[in-house]
Amino acid sequence: MKKGINQWAFPGNATFRDIFTLAAKYGFAGVELCPDEEGMFPLKPGREVLQEIRSLSQETKVEVRSLATGLFWKYNLASPEASRRKKAQDVIKALLDLAYELSVPSVLVIPGYVHVPWDPTSELVPYGEVIERARESLHEVLPYAQSAGVVLALENVWNECFLSPLEFAAFIDSFNSPFVRAHFDTGNVVLFGYPEHWIAILGKRIATVHVKDFKKEVGTLQGFCLPLEGDVNWPKVMEALRNIPYNDYLIAEFIPPYRHSSEALLANLSHNLDVLINLIQGGDAKG
Repeated sequence: MKKGINQWAFPGNATFRDIFTLAAKYGFAGVELCPDEEGMFPLKPGREVLQEIRSLSQETKVEVRSLATGLFWKYNLASPEASRRKKAQDVIKALLDLAYELSVPSVLVIPGYVHVPWDPTSELVPYGEVIERARESLHEVLPYAQSAGVVLALENVWNECFLSPLEFAAFIDSFNSPFVRAHFDTGNVVLFGYPEHWIAILGKRIATVHVKDFKKEVGTLQGFCLPLEGDVNWPKVMEALRNIPYNDYLIAEFIPPYRHSSEALLANLSHNLDVLINLIQGGDAKG
């Protein structure tokens, strides 16, 4: 099992060289990069940007394991508005193009949302409509993913939908394709379930794992915390991953970086992931 780190753990002004160099310094074998509509890493970058990423990956021996983006909150894949669904599909296709160019095996996709919990102005879409529109939208882009050879890894994020692992598994199975799987996040289900139960049910559908913790007594976005700091039962979670079995990356996702020392965050995340990997290899949680 390998350690990965999401780009959002780095300061917003971090360069690609900063990201790859610091990831290597703190023992991360892979990174999850996060393209946006503009900025250092746009969805449709020039050839020089892609070449810089490839060169830095080779130089630092840190691979690009996954791609994620915050744009699925802006463009709902299950929106009642066809234009917004089309925007979300275009985002998926752009991610798939980038993944193909960078030899990335999977991209994170939020399969639509009922409502954005932290944004009272966001659209409110009936639960059943979200599932059906999400299925339709993903079916339309699935051939594109198959052609690129890249997995659409659907994340169980706070989208007020897919609140049961049985429902999520059935939704994935409805595509009958190895190119639709799960990007499982350990912290995202703590408010309404147990991550070890989700892992056992999703099983080999899991393509990628986001690792973070959550404090139920906080109960808001501020409840997310570093692994081993919250209410996730890590021995049970790592046992569940071992039983699937899952042998790919544990990608640490933590937003935002520490205010005064981003390197301290990277060091802490790296150490805590070492503890978790020790658990999955049959050790204990001593650090």
